Amino acid sequence: MKATIVIPSYWRGPAAAGSACGFESDFIYESASPLDSEGTLGQALESLDVLRDKEDVSVAVVAVPTRDELKQAVELRVQTIVAQFEHKYPIMVIGPEEIMLWRRRLASKGLYQYDHFLSLDGCANVRNVCLLASVLSSAEAAVIFDEGAALEDPEYIFKALEFVGGQHDGGFVGGVTGHFRHTDGSPLLPLSMDGWQGKWGGIDSMNRALSLISEGPRLKKAPFTFGGNMVIHQQVFENVPYDPSIPRGEDMDYLMNARLFGYDFYMDSDLWTRRDEPERCAPPWFDLRQDIIRFARERAKLNALADGDAGLSAASAGDFDPFPGRFLRDDLHDIVFETSMEMAGGYYSAGREADAGECIMNIAISRAETGIRQDALAEYVAYQRQWQEFIGIVPATGIWDPEFISD
Repeated sequence: MKATIVIPSYWRGPAAAGSACGFESDFIYESASPLDSEGTLGQALESLDVLRDKEDVSVAVVAVPTRDELKQAVELRVQTIVAQFEHKYPIMVIGPEEIMLWRRRLASKGLYQYDHFLSLDGCANVRNVCLLASVLSSAEAAVIFDEGAALEDPEYIFKALEFVGGQHDGGFVGGVTGHFRHTDGSPLLPLSMDGWQGKWGGIDSMNRALSLISEGPRLKKAPFTFGGNMVIHQQVFENVPYDPSIPRGEDMDYLMNARLFGYDFYMDSDLWTRRDEPERCAPPWFDLRQDIIRFARERAKLNALADGDAGLSAASAGDFDPFPGRFLRDDLHDIVFETSMEMAGGYYSAGREADAGECIMNIAISRAETGIRQDALAEYVAYQRQWQEFIGIVPATGIWDPEFISD
């Protein structure tokens, strides 16, 4: 099976300039490296040396700046790193310059309606470009790999492709998710001493989900995915895009979307990479806000589905327990309220009134977001249909061909 390993590489401003983490766009990409640091892309590419059976494997790197003014610098930095490895395996680089060129060519063909699929703004859009890279390389499977991870298992590619596209327990394996092992060898996240985390329960429910990795058979239906250790079959990525309305956790949302269209993901306990949790750039209230929006919209999709949306496969919050299922039920706003009040109290005690105010704002955002019922699903279904058109029509236009000729 022909596979493409796709590595999104995120970069923010130089740390020495004091601007490495000063903008909201910096907060969104949690693993972005400062431009004046070594970064992690080189380490990820170097770790591919350990792999056996690489004959049918190509590599694509998606270069992502956190801010517009960094586009040229990020493109150059990624190209420089990639050049050190091009003698080992073919590497495609898609960055701001390529995206801009392809959009112009798309416009010259009169296909303006598809240009929003060519975007590096937001995590889901970046992931869709990762899927597009797999289409361009004629891959039968996309292996989405975290630049902050390192491969240590020589059989990783064999395991990644062992089940995807086949049958398991009478069902089609549309995708496979592995997990990360941290320095201590455990896949579990470190516990937090912050009081608000106890109210939120995210780490606890995530660790209960992670404990499923070592339980039961090697392959089991997944309630969640890791976007940086994820294998997607061609049949899935050509038909199911990431949802750009989801600001964070787009990988787990992708699993839900795939299920709505009849594709299941499976968890493989033997598919692992080494990675430690990156240091967070964003303040906790910002991460919570992104989670509120994401879970409210995912819950809205499930609610609309329960109301009888024809043509989609059945799914409920229980299918995604313990994580993210905990946040997909009717008590989401109650959880947000208790968590936000606890977090605000901590900020007030520390004299950080502006941050406390953002926590209170999260309560208002939650109330507004949890009032959504059908729009989230209807909008995504319309987006999915257009993605199918894009994948079916646009590759034939050759907008990425070096010898492209406009009409």
